[in-house]
Amino acid sequence: MSLREAKRRATARALAQAAFDLAHEHGVDGFTIDEVAARAGYSRRTFANHYAGKEEAIVAVATERVRHALDTPPDEDLPLVDWLQTVARQQLSAGLLMELRDLRVLAERHPPLRPHLLEVQRCIRETAREAVLARLDGRGSRIYAHLLVGAAYGALTCLLDGHIPVRLPATPAQDPTPHSDIDVTGDEDTSEMTLEDFVDLTFTHLREGF
Repeated sequence: MSLREAKRRATARALAQAAFDLAHEHGVDGFTIDEVAARAGYSRRTFANHYAGKEEAIVAVATERVRHALDTPPDEDLPLVDWLQTVARQQLSAGLLMELRDLRVLAERHPPLRPHLLEVQRCIRETAREAVLARLDGRGSRIYAHLLVGAAYGALTCLLDGHIPVRLPATPAQDPTPHSDIDVTGDEDTSEMTLEDFVDLTFTHLREGF
């Protein structure tokens, strides 16, 4: 990466973090682009060079985390399904899920944020698909790669959109992640499951059937 590109990415990250922090503190409608730029130490023109608006900048914190989650890919000696399971764990780190939870809360109060939140979920799937295709490097079926990622991340969507709560490191075991819209009952109460447990359960069903 060139020095110029590194500086460009650092500027984008600083602006995104400033927007995310201000949204968390004041709500999406409670601050201006000028305030984002000032907090990050840049001009409004610099902001416009990176983002089309506040909403795009706010979710860029999560998008950036997704893009860098696979900077160190899993061991390629693993079977492909096991390899993708490790990829999913790396992508869906507790930090990302907490950011997605915060973004969902913000989107409930500010609906124009919702399409940008969906874009983060698309980025998660596309990053995984690109990683699998790169791992295969023409040696396997592209159709299989697309079906595998589609099945795995389709199943994980219930986690990404907050319908299924899991216990994050900062969340006490007895206090499920808030804002879930279903009551999980039975012998698989996910409020007591960690992120890793849920990813493992998803891939177990992929191997054995639903």
